[in-house]
Amino acid sequence: MDGDARLEVRGLEKRFGDEFELSGVDVTVGTDEIVALLGPSGCGKTTVLRCIAGVEAPDGGEIRVGGETVYGDGRASPPEDRGLGMVYQNYAVWPHKTVYENVVFPLEHAPHEVPRGEYEARVDEVLELMEIADVKESPATNLSGGQQQRTALARALVHDPDLLLLDEPLSNLDRELRKQMRYELQRIQHELGVSVLYVTHDQEEAFYLADRVLVMNDGAVVERNAPRELYQRPQSAFTRRFVGVRNRFRGSIDRTLDGERVVRTDLVDFPLSNADYVSDGAGNGAGDVVCFLRPDEITVGQFAGEVDGRIELTGTVAAEGILGDRYEMTVVFDDTDAELIVHTESYREFERGDEISVQFQPKQLQVYADGHVDPSD
Repeated sequence: MDGDARLEVRGLEKRFGDEFELSGVDVTVGTDEIVALLGPSGCGKTTVLRCIAGVEAPDGGEIRVGGETVYGDGRASPPEDRGLGMVYQNYAVWPHKTVYENVVFPLEHAPHEVPRGEYEARVDEVLELMEIADVKESPATNLSGGQQQRTALARALVHDPDLLLLDEPLSNLDRELRKQMRYELQRIQHELGVSVLYVTHDQEEAFYLADRVLVMNDGAVVERNAPRELYQRPQSAFTRRFVGVRNRFRGSIDRTLDGERVVRTDLVDFPLSNADYVSDGAGNGAGDVVCFLRPDEITVGQFAGEVDGRIELTGTVAAEGILGDRYEMTVVFDDTDAELIVHTESYREFERGDEISVQFQPKQLQVYADGHVDPSD
């Protein structure tokens, strides 16, 4: 295992009868790194976190924190001896205690290197970092949702853990407060240099915060990479469905009389050389393909003739509306079953039935060869 890693999990297994199991999950978190476990509800990501924390007993595998084995080789350290901080989805702030009493608790009950005479100074330090020093003596029942979340974070960090575990920590906050706390979490992590394993079903959170993202489904990690790579060029069918919204349509690779490979679809034909082609490794460049195009890579408007090789299509608005910070349209095309979802940053005055022109660069089309095609695509 990597001696520089803050967390190393190898072959983690956990079974819940015949209902669900973790199957050989591997996770590594480096020094001063944020790694996100991203996946839908019920995929096993929180179970992984609970096994690491020691509140769930695995059925197999090995867990090392700060280079020390906490599970495996006949050893299973209790949660308080693992050098971890953890923030639960519901924060688990004790309502009958003040903010100070909540935050000082790990110093009083878990191993650490803070001298007893410095407990209050240490608590004051993390409360200042969390920007809640002014509510130090307030009962937890008087706190807002954001203050409760900051209190839970302060309690998790007060004993200077090797690793911080965060389980959907922003899910109970409203949209604007979530955006603010994403920034705050990143600021705090950089200031402290603490390593973080972050569990979430929200891809915006994962991609904003994490240095690396592990995508989970049905108890297994199906793909892992940097956020940009996962967003732009996902390899698994599940990741393509789960990460972002994508237009997808099927086609096949054909050859013209002069030998050029062309992708033919119900929506549009285009040269394969102009697209982002993900080969199946066979190297023949033929057969069935699945094409993907992101809604935000499509622009609305008409150009006279070809401009920079753009593909231009004319369709009809079938549905439209505002979604958060963007405007979404579904555009259908005559004599085909194809449709495109289009996102724009500003509101447009379109109605159902309007005829519009859309265009995109061929290089923005992701084309996956037969070997990458899954029936779910």
